[in-house]
Order: sequence, then structure tokens, then C-alpha cells
Amino acid sequence: MKTPVTAHSQATPHGRLPGVGPIGKLALAGGLCLVLAIVGGVQSGAVDLTWSQVWAGLTGDSSSHVQRVVLELRLPRTLTGALIGVHFALSGWLLQLLSRNPLAEAGILGISAGASLVAVLAFIIGDWMVSDSNPYSNTSFTLQYLPVFAMAGGLVTAVAVYFLGMRHGSLSPVKMTLTGAVIAGMLHALTTGALALWGHAHTELVAQWLAGSLYGSEWQHLRTLLPWTAFGLIATVLLLRPLDVMRLDDQHARSLGLGLDRWRAFALLVATLLAASAVGVVGPVGFIGLLVPHISRRLVGANLPVQLVLCILLGAVLAILADLIGRTLFTPYEVPVGVVSAILGVPFFLYLLSRQP
Repeated sequence: MKTPVTAHSQATPHGRLPGVGPIGKLALAGGLCLVLAIVGGVQSGAVDLTWSQVWAGLTGDSSSHVQRVVLELRLPRTLTGALIGVHFALSGWLLQLLSRNPLAEAGILGISAGASLVAVLAFIIGDWMVSDSNPYSNTSFTLQYLPVFAMAGGLVTAVAVYFLGMRHGSLSPVKMTLTGAVIAGMLHALTTGALALWGHAHTELVAQWLAGSLYGSEWQHLRTLLPWTAFGLIATVLLLRPLDVMRLDDQHARSLGLGLDRWRAFALLVATLLAASAVGVVGPVGFIGLLVPHISRRLVGANLPVQLVLCILLGAVLAILADLIGRTLFTPYEVPVGVVSAILGVPFFLYLLSRQP
């Protein structure tokens, strides 16, 4: 007589379902790294604070100076860095899945460059419209309208790269990458030309923004990003099943009943809005969207839901650490987070490019 198969009989000797233990530990480790990164971001800077000072600043039991450093300067900057890391990581993950291109990323495909160009044009127009005022420091202009302009520029660029990257009716990963690089170079040149023609005294501030800087990040920046973060997370969860089918070739995906063009367009929209909204707040930060998805796949394989969780955690951690390195390595000078992420990401990109057929 056969013994009935039960959930308990299928469990491992320790009472856990197969695979749950390692994945749970990995997620727990990622969450712990994120907490430590946030604490390190608040604790470290031009003047380091002790753990007790950070806690006292958070609870209001410290001097006004320490409280201001913790609550008004470092904490909003660190949390904003975590959010932009999530945005760029998820954007790169979506772009790589929908295009089956391991080199896809908002900066490499020109999406960040398109967002930056339109944002700079918005800076210039804002300066003309608001005379005797710097639009970069104008909160209503910068935080309410700039992300919208950046998303429009990024979306137009993404659509152009997507269709120009087609070859014989299907996406060519190498052609898409090269097309994005060419368009990004052209858009960077146009951005530089626009700044040169503007010739304004505040160009230096815009140039700092173009380097991808978290300098001066406030709670308002965080509140501006949060709705787009929520939208991106919800939309990405809805995309999990279509993305799983998209990993097949186009013919098999369509045979399974997937509206491939419709879901690709939606995934491209979500990826672009995530990246461009982050660009609109802190400027372009490259290569986070390239590094994080590859690390996630190496750690958990083809499991898309777990890849998603790891992309969220690792994207936030990498952005915080890049900002922390940039503002502590050459104290009192700061290196923008976009520069640090590029230094980390370029060698990895060249390695991936060398492995492409």
C-alpha cells in the first residue's frame, strides 16, 4: 500500500520546502545590507557621527546641529539615493528582459541622455520664464515639472532606440546597444551645446546635476520620487508573468497567447518612466541598471520574483555605497554618485561586451 503524498512528506528533513531556505537567507542578507548601508550613509560624511549620536539625532535627544545633520541632510540624501538605485536597477532589469539584451541599461541605450537633454532645455526655458531666479533652486519648478519633462525625453529616445534596434522583425541585442550608444552620444553633444549657448551664471549647478549628484537632496525630493517608485513596483509585479514568457523566442511567446508587442510596449514604458523620473530628480546615474540585474541572476538563477526582490535591495545598496564613497573618499570634496557608478560599471560593461557574439 502506497503512503499518501503530503506536504510534510515532500519537505526537506528540516521541515522546509526545497529552495526556500537559501532564497530566504539571501533576501534576509540583502535586507540587512540595506539597513547597514542606510546607517552608514547617515553616520559617515565630512564629519563622522557615532552610532549613539545618530540615534540621538533620530529621536531628538541631541543638539540642534546633530539633529539637523541627521534629519535634514544625511537621512533624506541617503533615502533618496536608495530610491534612485531601485529605479535604475529595475529599469535595467526590465530592459534586459524585454529585449533579451544583457547590455541593456537606461544610460547605455540613451534613455538617460534623452531625459537629460529635455531636462536641460526645461532649465533654460525656466530661466527665461522666471527671470532673476535660478530654476535649479526653484522647488516648484525642479520637483514638480522637471521629472515630467525628463520622462518625455526618455520615452521618445527609448522608442527610437527600440525600433532602430530591430533587425528582420526582431530585436538585435548588439544593434540595439550600438544604436543606443550613437543616439546617446548625439544627445550628449546637443546637451553640451545647449549649455554653451545658454552661457548662464548657473550653468555650473546644472552641470553638477548632469553628473548625477545627490548633493542637496531633501525630503521633497523623496516625496517626489515615491509615487513613481510605487507605480514602478506595482507595474513590475504585474509584468512578472509576461516577462517570463518574453524570455522565449517571439514565435513561442506568441504561440502561448501572449500579446508580445503590447506587453513589450508596457514594459518599455515602465522601464523608461522609472529611469527618467530618477534622472529628473538627481540627474543621470549610469551602470547601476547594468550591474544589479547581472548580480541578481548570478545569485538566484532564472527565478524572476526573487530576481525582482534582489534588484530592489541591491540597487538601493549600490547607490547608497556609491554616494558614500563619493562624499567620503576625498573629503571635503565630493565626487557625484554618477561618476562613482560609472567608474565601477565601465569595466564590467567592457567585460560583458567582449563576450557578445
